[in-house]
Amino acid sequence: MNSLKNQRGLTLVEMLIAVVLGLFVTAVIISVFSTNVRSSTENLQMIRLNQELRGAMTLMADELKRAGYSADPTNADFVDDFNVSASCIRYSYDEDEDGIRDSDERFGFTLDNNRVRWTNRGGTVGAKGSAVCSTSTSAWYSITTADIALITTLDFSLDNSVNTLNVSSLTALTTNSGVSVYDVTITLTGIKDLPHNSAANDPRRTIEETVRVRNDDPKD
Repeated sequence: MNSLKNQRGLTLVEMLIAVVLGLFVTAVIISVFSTNVRSSTENLQMIRLNQELRGAMTLMADELKRAGYSADPTNADFVDDFNVSASCIRYSYDEDEDGIRDSDERFGFTLDNNRVRWTNRGGTVGAKGSAVCSTSTSAWYSITTADIALITTLDFSLDNSVNTLNVSSLTALTTNSGVSVYDVTITLTGIKDLPHNSAANDPRRTIEETVRVRNDDPKD
């Protein structure tokens, strides 16, 4: 009489099932890990994008608060150099406090090739409401980095500006009477171009700040 022997080990079918289950669990773990890594990377990119936009906005706001300042209150050259048009703003202030507008005291910000640029090298500032920010005729320096943020919008608005004769908006800049008080609203939008995303899904941020130009413009 043959004695029954206890089965030891796994059958081939059981082994194949175990391998498949193991591969499935491994794939799930890898997928979750990849998703977490991608999410963390995008969060870091958004933080860097926010920092880049905020840094550019802080510089523009601090600079524009100086617009029109002169150690000589009778010299109107500095306030006359305040000009705004769309994505371009030109301004001047008495940096060396000698009361004379020098060639290197004409400044400006503009949007060029998805970067915010700044100049302190003079050049033509343009007529009122038609600021000139030609990067081909003056030295302009990038204050944002395209690798961190592609700037898609830079807008300067005078909609909140007023004049003592109830003149508002851009007319407050171009009027010939009263005293103009300039409120410049800056809108800045940037995106982070991620290679695995479609353009519509790239992280983006818009910030806005209104700057009161501290030096009023008394008109004739």
